[in-house]
Amino acid sequence: MGKRSVLLFLVISFIGFVIVYWFWPHNEKLPILDKVDAFQLEDVHGETYQLNNGKIKLITFFYTNCPDICPLTMMDFKELQSELKEEGLFGEKVELVAISFDPENDQQQTIKQYAKSFQTDLSGWKWLRGTPEETKQIAGGLQMQYQKLEGDFFSHSTTMYLLDQHNNIRAIYSMANANKPIEKKDILEDIFFLADHF
Repeated sequence: MGKRSVLLFLVISFIGFVIVYWFWPHNEKLPILDKVDAFQLEDVHGETYQLNNGKIKLITFFYTNCPDICPLTMMDFKELQSELKEEGLFGEKVELVAISFDPENDQQQTIKQYAKSFQTDLSGWKWLRGTPEETKQIAGGLQMQYQKLEGDFFSHSTTMYLLDQHNNIRAIYSMANANKPIEKKDILEDIFFLADHF
C-alpha cells in the first residue's frame, strides 16, 4: 500500500471521528450514542469473555506490533487501573478491555507477554482475541477502522469507547500519541458518573 493510500485512510478515519463527535448531543451528560451488540471472545488469560456482564467498560483496540499509539495507550490504561483500584471500582463495577485486531500474529502467548509488560491486574483488565471474522464484525459494529500495511503493521483509527452496564456507548475518546496521553481526567469523571448511576 502506498503512502497516498495510507494518508487517505487516516483522513477518512479522522473525518468519521469528527462526524460522530459533531452529532453527539451536548445538552445531556453522557447521552447514549449507540448500543453495542453482545459478543463473546477468547480471554487469553482464562475463560471466554462475555460482553453481557453488567459492568462499565472502557474498550480499546490494539496490536502487539504497534510501535507507538497502542503501547502509549496501554501505559495510560495502567494508570487508569491504579486510579480505579483506589476508588474500589476496578473489576467490581468497571473493566478495561483491550481487543487485538491482529489475531493472526497476536497469538495467546504473545498477548499474555504483552499484557504482563503493563503490570496488568487480570481481575479487571481483559485482553481479548477472536478470529479475523469475529474481530472484523465487532470492530465494524463500533465503526473502528483498521487495515494491514506492508509487513506486520496496520493503519487504524484511534477511538476508544466507554460502555455502560447495558452495553450502550456513552462516550468516545482518542487513544494516546507521542504528544498527548489519553484524557485520563475526563475518562475517570465519566466512569465515576456512570458508577454513581449504576
